[in-house]
Amino acid sequence: MRLVVRLRLPSTWQGRRWKEDYEIFECVVARIRGPEKTFTHGKHGATYIHADVDLPEKYRTQKLLDLWNPDGTYPVEVIVNHNRKTLAPFLASGDLEWDVREMA
Repeated sequence: MRLVVRLRLPSTWQGRRWKEDYEIFECVVARIRGPEKTFTHGKHGATYIHADVDLPEKYRTQKLLDLWNPDGTYPVEVIVNHNRKTLAPFLASGDLEWDVREMA
């Protein structure tokens, strides 16, 4: 299964506050995990779930947080609105985790 994911990078100090850094890209997902969560920025918010992905080589060289799973995957966020059609069966099922390595 391919999804558009959000990879958190270490935050940076900018002015008088911390700035959250991240990369958004499409990649192959190994596992998806619910339930849906919401992060807010002022009045705006987005719903997301977590996923474990096989990171493309391009992102392996960046300064990542030390969150690697024992199987070599890396946890990322999946914004639901960017992947609503693909995630529909998982969200409708109410399950908390799916292994999607074999899904097309």
